[in-house]
Amino acid sequence: MNRHQKRTPPEILNRGSLLTYQDEDGERCFGYLIEFPGHGTFEPTFGKLDVTPEETRTHNQLLSRGEIEGLDTQCAIGMGGIFYHRKKDGRATVVTWLGEEVSTDVRMTGQVLTFRRKAMSFRGRLRRDQDAFGFKRVQ
Repeated sequence: MNRHQKRTPPEILNRGSLLTYQDEDGERCFGYLIEFPGHGTFEPTFGKLDVTPEETRTHNQLLSRGEIEGLDTQCAIGMGGIFYHRKKDGRATVVTWLGEEVSTDVRMTGQVLTFRRKAMSFRGRLRRDQDAFGFKRVQ
């Protein structure tokens, strides 16, 4: 399948909570949902999903909180994910897609961003004109 093709949306499980679907490897969580009023709600992998605006808000909030909780409780050295770089009062911060604060303990060395949270260190590389960055736990 071409990486730009959308897969057929699966059956949505756990309506009213963190929306999931079943695949061959087990139950998986949908990514962040983007609502376009008058056009519907879209998900990066599957395209348009049949969900309400309230389900969209609830799912995105739970996903954002879950990313932070997973970082705090499940992220071993070498594991990582994707967060976002923002400036707040002239200082670099790390946030989720919804803008929930992950860390204000951020150090920049060129394009390399290192952030700390709960005695753990994470490192990623910023790309020109992109707020999103991949990171891995380094300590």
